[in-house]
Amino acid sequence: MSCWLLHILIISFLHLISPSSQQETSFVYENFSSQENLYLDKSAKVLPSGLLQLTSASDHQIGHAFYKKPIQFSSSGPVSFSTHFVCAIVPRKGTEGGHGIAFLVSPSMDFSHAQAKRFLGAFNASTNGSQVLAVELDTLWNPEFKDTKSNHVGIDVNNPISIGVAPASYYSDMNRKNESINLLSGKPVQVWVDYDGTMLNVSIAPLKVKKPSRPLLSHPINLSEIFPNRTKLFVGFSAATGNAVSGHYIIWWSFSTSRGSLQPLDISRLVEVPHSSAPHKKLPIILLVCLTFVVFSLLA
Repeated sequence: MSCWLLHILIISFLHLISPSSQQETSFVYENFSSQENLYLDKSAKVLPSGLLQLTSASDHQIGHAFYKKPIQFSSSGPVSFSTHFVCAIVPRKGTEGGHGIAFLVSPSMDFSHAQAKRFLGAFNASTNGSQVLAVELDTLWNPEFKDTKSNHVGIDVNNPISIGVAPASYYSDMNRKNESINLLSGKPVQVWVDYDGTMLNVSIAPLKVKKPSRPLLSHPINLSEIFPNRTKLFVGFSAATGNAVSGHYIIWWSFSTSRGSLQPLDISRLVEVPHSSAPHKKLPIILLVCLTFVVFSLLA
């Protein structure tokens, strides 16, 4: 009996001292003023208010923002994570808004191959060699990507054709039904992405609504198959505009490889999002000629 107990104790001890298959990573950006551990490229920048702007409301832009430190995990064990962020898509007044924001998981922060417009700065027309998991908040209907409609949320693996897609909405526990959300309203939207090693769950909700009890999307995912032989992954965001333009903003972001470690959201401390503005228009040449003629006539 004593030998059996000793054997159990040795196994338990070895289990306790064995390295974890995933090193815990947790961080929160209540605003982005310090830009600590933040990688930005192309049109992405931090505004003086601390708001992270992925694109301004100008045409054909791409912006990326990543957490510089990679998530480390063992290829022999499962990886899990949870993230909660607040974003806003503010269309330019008088124009069609677009295109959208994507949360990215990738072995690289280099997205120089990615294209703007419907590719959201995450993919390109060929998608050859792409290794990326994306959760997209897309505002336009792209039938070539098998979108069911505009204003939708999708899960993409290595290409822009979603493996899971649903109209942008959230489950209201009070009304016991899904309530739609207009991603182009310019209002802040909460997004949750939870991965437990086998299943990816995505939820969205208006700013003052708690996390829905039912996810909007739930799809089986195996990160080891998407990223074979990878022990480091980066997390971040991309956004893009085309002829359809919007300002794309990340207001607040919390991430953790331990679901219980996510920082709670304090709405009172959020940075305000800029309002929609009309495009700056130059005076037509004919009007300038007429004004010049009037001025010279008065001076004559």
